[in-house]
Amino acid sequence: MERIFIAHVPAASAETLRNAIQRGIEALGLTVPRHRRIFVQPHCPWAHPRFAPHAFTPPSLLESLRVLFFDNSLELGTSSLPGFPSRYAMKRAGYFRWARSHGLALWPLDEALGRRSAEGLQVPDVVRQADMLIALPRLTGSGFLGFAGAARHHMFLFSPSDHLQAYPRLPEALVDGLTVRPPDLILLDATQVLHRGGELAGEPVPLSILVLGTNLLAVDLIAAVLYGFEPQEVPWIRLAIQRGLGPTSLTELQITGDLSLEDLCQLGAKIVHADPLPERYPWPPQVRVYRSEDEPSWNIPGSLMEALWVLERGGISLAKAREAAIVIGSVGALPRPRTDTAAAILLGDSARADYRGYSRIVRLPGHHVTVARLLMDLPYILQVASMRSELGWGFLWESIRYALRRHVRLGRLQA
Repeated sequence: MERIFIAHVPAASAETLRNAIQRGIEALGLTVPRHRRIFVQPHCPWAHPRFAPHAFTPPSLLESLRVLFFDNSLELGTSSLPGFPSRYAMKRAGYFRWARSHGLALWPLDEALGRRSAEGLQVPDVVRQADMLIALPRLTGSGFLGFAGAARHHMFLFSPSDHLQAYPRLPEALVDGLTVRPPDLILLDATQVLHRGGELAGEPVPLSILVLGTNLLAVDLIAAVLYGFEPQEVPWIRLAIQRGLGPTSLTELQITGDLSLEDLCQLGAKIVHADPLPERYPWPPQVRVYRSEDEPSWNIPGSLMEALWVLERGGISLAKAREAAIVIGSVGALPRPRTDTAAAILLGDSARADYRGYSRIVRLPGHHVTVARLLMDLPYILQVASMRSELGWGFLWESIRYALRRHVRLGRLQA
């Protein structure tokens, strides 16, 4: 049976977290290694004090690991959602300052070189070469998957292009990646869980829980319960079970620690799931979304919802948006607009519509339209905000630096 350790951490200080992790390691039958190269992967899909203030692993958890694994060589690295430069997010999360103060190596993984696995996924060399990989996922909602936990976090190890290409078939792609350099230790941070939103923005609710395990699927069976889901109802979990990638049910878990499965179910009842369908979002009356039923919620609809929750969290109102019809997939004829300035916004390559009468036609191309692209372009098209101005020169500068680094790196590889 797969072992899972549940720690109750009412005060998420570095000392309390360290004690909880040490108890969990012992309960899992592991030992703290010595003189090893350990790679720590925090969760940082984005970080911003206004728009994404709770999306990332807090430095207090990193400090608890640094002290616990002091007799080893620790390296820290992570990647952000496609379109968000990891270097920018890691600075905003405080990782650069923390790593410098302790003389630790820091790796923005979207800039790291890597090789492709047998499954065709590119993993950074710095991760492959580590003696131990410790994953630090956070438990949040997700416009793509309902909730984000250990398996979703594992995707951030892969190259940005692999990550981007996964969205049209996200459940299958997520399961495909479970066996590619799986972590040796998983610490699921459910001390503060994001609900009423997605992976970047939501309302934090304190659950004061750390979940420790060594199997991605096993940890996410618990994550599903904590987030108020029946695990077998989650599509990717069903697929992973069918492929034999972990326990088939909660009854196959050996749960130890401070709380029982019944306790976790009661905590899960606190979670409020945000509606993942953009056509049901409370848009102002002049804005409508038209989505084909053939378009899966985990692709472009998921990105749109994540972007909307970020705007909502940042206090950017859509009330005065220009009249617009947002199209996802092939939807036929749009209703005639009421104004002569209405915009038809086509999201993705598959968006099709009869948009006669609309004065402005805008297409955001691609099999997947990223959250970053939607945040930059949608408020501007709707004439409610300029996110480039809101985020400032720091975000723009890191975006340019990332593009230049990527161009140079690709040139070296081709040479």
